[in-house]
This record gives sequence, structure tokens and C-alpha cells, in this order.
Amino acid sequence: MKKIAIIAVILIAIIGVIYFLKSEPHYDAVLPGPASTHKIILMPLDSRPPCTKLVADNARTAGITVITPPGQYMDFYTQPGDIGSLQSWLATELNSSQAEEAIVSIDQLLYGGLIASRNKSISDEDINRLVAYLRELHANNPSVKLYAFAILPRMTPPDYIEAYEDRQQLMEWSRRFHQYFCEPNAENYELLYAAEQGLSPAHLQAYQEVYERNLRLNCRLAWLMQEGVLHQLVLAQDDGEEYSLPNLKLTEFMNYVQEQGITTDRLAVIHGADEVALSILTNIATNTVYSTDKNRQKKFKVYLAYNSEGAAEEIMPYMAISSRETALERLAFTHSQVVTSVNEADYILFISCGSKENMNNRRSSIEWLRKQADQGKHIALVDLSQKFSATEALFPLMLKENYPVNSLIAYAGWNTASNSIGTAIAQAEIYLSSLEAASDKDTAVYYNLHNLNNRFLEDYYYLKDTIDVVNISLKKKGYANVYDLDLNHNYVWSADMLRSALNQRLSQYKYSHSFKAPFRLPETNTTYAVTDISMDAFFPWPRTFEINLDTALKIEKK
Repeated sequence: MKKIAIIAVILIAIIGVIYFLKSEPHYDAVLPGPASTHKIILMPLDSRPPCTKLVADNARTAGITVITPPGQYMDFYTQPGDIGSLQSWLATELNSSQAEEAIVSIDQLLYGGLIASRNKSISDEDINRLVAYLRELHANNPSVKLYAFAILPRMTPPDYIEAYEDRQQLMEWSRRFHQYFCEPNAENYELLYAAEQGLSPAHLQAYQEVYERNLRLNCRLAWLMQEGVLHQLVLAQDDGEEYSLPNLKLTEFMNYVQEQGITTDRLAVIHGADEVALSILTNIATNTVYSTDKNRQKKFKVYLAYNSEGAAEEIMPYMAISSRETALERLAFTHSQVVTSVNEADYILFISCGSKENMNNRRSSIEWLRKQADQGKHIALVDLSQKFSATEALFPLMLKENYPVNSLIAYAGWNTASNSIGTAIAQAEIYLSSLEAASDKDTAVYYNLHNLNNRFLEDYYYLKDTIDVVNISLKKKGYANVYDLDLNHNYVWSADMLRSALNQRLSQYKYSHSFKAPFRLPETNTTYAVTDISMDAFFPWPRTFEINLDTALKIEKK
């Protein structure tokens, strides 16, 4: 099976190169790459671009090189990564690369990736071996800071429980079990009892063991942090609801930490998954850019704003907490301070929770943003949609209203609120730190514009528009399962559709006044304008859920 996965990776890579050669001529970067002397090793959550390329692209803004494992060792969709080879690679790279930090996914080292962690059974002995490996890794490289992150299992049952009804009933039992634990009254007991009726005892036991095993793992990791083996431990919740077995086990973990006297200054619990490594990078980068004082971290003052009165408390799809709570959680993670005045803020984090109910607020939101931009304020935009729909997003109206979109310092609108909010904060703070500390600010501007336009094309043009074109076309041709494309047939056809549809939208975008509008950088009083853009894209896995996308820009400076 591993050989099949390697062949699939090679096929996709070849297709990607062919698409690159077939594409429009790529524009040379107007600036050279930064003279990078700082290196970070990344053992990513999985091989998808959000977990690998997104981290490397943002690191480049700060002049940091990110080293990732060879593709043949990594996971490929449902095929787990080669754990033995990945562990050997990490040990060797730490010894030879002169990296000062390593961001390490526990799920990759233990299971072989995120998807594998949802379906692969492990034993306590597997956990013991991982703990011993991490101790040895630290002993052999005591000067390298190990930033470890692990994803808490989501409430959705493992894939081997196939029946839809069984999966739904297990999730209902999960909710009712937590509710009864919090409020053990007769009503909640009856609800729990009803949810348990008809459940397979084997399925229920296996479901519970997923979270019990994860609790044991997290307790061991917490002790590694306490011992100094791990410089930081981040536990992240992937998808969630207020009441669920994962949340209950998280409460048990925090109680264990408190009872054992484990310090929490280097322990963080946040919501998210794919963007967690990028958030960890933010703290490293905002230290690193201050080359004369590596222990100094820029602490940003941030003004939070929303597209409607109710948006702050809106709980978006697949989230257990509100947009405001998510933003506060992530800003606390990067040691940023929320301020109540726009004038004292380093940047504005504007969160648009688009829905059918507040679509009429979009124009007033854009007017407010334009006013702040005209006054020289930096703006990071989170463009969420209740239905993951283009009609609910803010971006299309910004184009229509000729808003200078390239003046934004960050943009994100992909997947869950935690994914997008975490990404926007990371991009904004890495960029602003680089602007403040870098002698060559033009390089930071160029690479941030590159990241910004990647997000426009992927988060808006693909995920809220083009993905439907591809999926509907596939289904019309009889390919019902868009999560399992055939590499020899419909994968190639789908990738062609992807590039064609995105290039059509790119043609409209790059000739818009919104795209070409110049903007002034307050730090240097310099005016920039993006005058042209080209794009390449293909599917990194045989499914249409995400894409590997890159842009090249032409930029003028006045």
C-alpha cells in the first residue's frame, strides 16, 4: 500500500509540473529572496498545503527557512506517513541542519498524520515508545527548542463505524453523556439512556477508548513539557460542540494538570487544527526578526471589529465557541493585547461572519474599513460565511466597491472560524514584525502580497466558488465521490477544470480597479501597486477539498 501512495505522490507531482509548464508565463519576482540564516524544522500535521506550504510561505516573509520531511515519507490522504522514516529524518535533521527550533506534530510522529489519527488504533506501548523517542531527541539536541502540538480527537466517530445512523447515534450519546456529567439530573439521565439504546456495545467501547487513550497521551506529553523535553505543548481541538466527550476529556486533562502541579505557562489549549503550526511559527518569528534580542517578542495591540452586532457571539459551523472567544484565544496565544480604541491599535482584526441575515451590512462594513485604511490603519480581514457561500462573503462586494484589497495586511476565509482567525492573526503579526525589524522592507512587502493573493484565490475564488463548479461537473459525469478521485481518469480532468475556472476568475480579478489600486505603506511612506498576477494550481490529494496554489506578482513602487 505504501508503494501505491508513493506512486500517487509522484503522479501528482508530475501533473503539477506539467500544469506549471503549460501555464501563462510567470513573472520574475521584483525582489530577491531574503538572505535567510534562521532555520526551523517542521514535522507537519499532514502533507496538505495548509499544514506545510502555508507555514513556509509566511516564514519567508520574516526571512526564515522552513525544512520539511521528504515527500516519500509523508502521509498521502488515507495512507499514513512512514513513522519510522519520519522519526529517523527528524533526528538526523536536528543534528545537521543547525535549526534553532522544531515544530513537531505528535499526530504525525505517532499515527502518521491527522486522518490516520482518526482511524488508527495504538497501544500504551506505542505511547511509551514515542515518549522515549522525544526524550532521546531532546537529550541529543538540548539547544533546540521543541514546540509540540497534538490534535484532540473530534467528536465524529472513526471511519470504521460506517453506518450513518450509528455514527449519528454515537455523537448524540457523546453530547448527552457530557450534559449528564455536568448536570446529573433525572431529565439528562433519561436523555442519556435513550441515546444509548440500540448502540453496539463494541462500538461504544471503541469510541470511548479513543478519548481515554488520548487523555493518557496528553498527560504524558504534559510531563515531558514539565521536564523540559518539550519547550511548549499545544493541544488543539479539531471541530467541536459545547457538549461532547472530547470536551469532557479536555476538562479531565486540565484537572490532572492542576492536581499534579504542572506549570501552564508553556501549555496552551486552543481551537483549530490545520493552522496550529502556523500559529506556533508566529511566536517564533516575532522573536526571531529582532536579531539583536532573540528574547524580545513584539506584543501587538489589536482592535477587534465585526460586520454586525451579533457577529461577535456568533458560533460558526464546526465550532464550539463564538468568533469573539476564538479571536481572544488566538490573540492571547500570540501575547497580543485587545484595545478599545482604534487609534492605539497596531492593527484592526475585522471579522465578518457572513450570513443571509446580515448581508445588508456588507456595504457599511466596507465603508468603515475604507475610512480606517485612508487613515493609515492596518487591517487584517477574516471573511467567514455561514453557508461557505460566495454570496455571504465580503470580498466580492469589496471588488465591486473598488476597495484596494492589496492594502490589507492579511486575509483568510477558509474552512472553520478557528482556521481563518488563526491564519489572519499569524499573517498580520509576522508581516508587521518583519516591517518593523527588517532593513529591507520591500522584501517583506512582496512576500506578504504573495501570501495575500494566494488567500484571495484559494479562500474566496476556490473554496466559495470554483469548488462547486468542479464538484457539480464531476457528479454530472457520474463521479459521485469527490473525496476519492481516480488518479488515472477524473483526477486529471478535475485538475484541468480547476485551472480553467480559476484562470477565468483571475482574468476578471487582475483587471479590476480593486486589484490595481495603489496603496501607501505608512512605515516608509512608500506607495506600492500590484500590476499583474499569474497563477498555478492543482489538487495535492485525490480529492477536491483543497488545492495547491501559488501566485507570481508584478509590483511597482513609487
